[in-house]
Amino acid sequence: MDILKITKDEKKLKRDIFNLWKEIHPKIREKFNNLNGKTSQYNVPDELFQKRTSRKNRVLIPWKVVEKNNLTFKHLETFYGGVCVEFVNCDYFNEKYKNNSLHRSLKEKLGSDDKISSIISFRTEDGDAGATIPRMCFDEFKKKYDIDDFKPIDRKDDVEYSGIGDNSVWDGNIYYSIKGGEQISYESHKSLKPQLFNPAIDYANERVCFDMDMTMSFFALHCYDIDEKFNDKVKSLKGRIEEYLKTRNYDEGNLYEYCINHPSLSWGDGYLVDAIQLEKISIHNFEISNKEESSVICHNEAANKEIFYFDKKNKFILSPARPTNLFWATHLSNMMQQNYNLVEFFKMENERVEKRKKLLKSLKHKY
Repeated sequence: MDILKITKDEKKLKRDIFNLWKEIHPKIREKFNNLNGKTSQYNVPDELFQKRTSRKNRVLIPWKVVEKNNLTFKHLETFYGGVCVEFVNCDYFNEKYKNNSLHRSLKEKLGSDDKISSIISFRTEDGDAGATIPRMCFDEFKKKYDIDDFKPIDRKDDVEYSGIGDNSVWDGNIYYSIKGGEQISYESHKSLKPQLFNPAIDYANERVCFDMDMTMSFFALHCYDIDEKFNDKVKSLKGRIEEYLKTRNYDEGNLYEYCINHPSLSWGDGYLVDAIQLEKISIHNFEISNKEESSVICHNEAANKEIFYFDKKNKFILSPARPTNLFWATHLSNMMQQNYNLVEFFKMENERVEKRKKLLKSLKHKY
């Protein structure tokens, strides 16, 4: 059986639960549509970003992230929507990689039409507002190579929509945007906006997307105030999703066990709670957006840590966008959590409480 293929029964389950969200409030359905239907931009350049399309589409992943996570060529092949490895600044010609076989293989894929491709880019990374590093690397690159031998990345002429599919929809092999200070600016894409890639840290294949739909729906079905008129549907859907989740196992564990043991449910006496502020979450929090009390996706392990796993049970790559890494909380709680996982956050809160106790004792003596 193809583990990626969503069956008719599974499609019906998703349709039924999403119809319930729409029946309660169209905004809730919209929130769940966006759960996997749109990605954030993260560090993908404006001109290359797909503008919030499905998680399963083609992605861009920096070479440094590939190296840090010890990903192999076979791991990269399980980005089923296609993957492009980005050699940023000096990555392409850095001598420390000259004996790295994966680096060599990916250099050979420069601008290729295959499922795995690669590009060269020169652009500002975190902490380099003046573009010092990309400018230095670009100058070094031009000493080693003829810049005219490289072509700016662009969508092929006969391609209207470039979201789905491998890397055959685009041409070229280089991107650069070097701006800052009083020096000359270099921009390869002043008039080009091919919109080709999603960030790899938001990637999920079709099965993982479905699993996230089910886990996050299972959480939301435990809101304390779903109207009584939906009781029968809620009870039925809880049972059907529970049955499905019990069949889905990852290296990190079973999805049903993940849900019922997560603080969001295990601390709520049967109801969904905000694990940061320890308040019950209302179903109506899902109707609103951009407010402190709106329900948002939170991560156990922050996305910007750029940690990837190869799941041996399922034999595919997992990004921070995976069902065992997500839960619901309010927007305010998400801001409070920042980049800490829950254990780190709770530990930090305990330390703050102890500091406050000492300060309060000193205040009592003074006043």
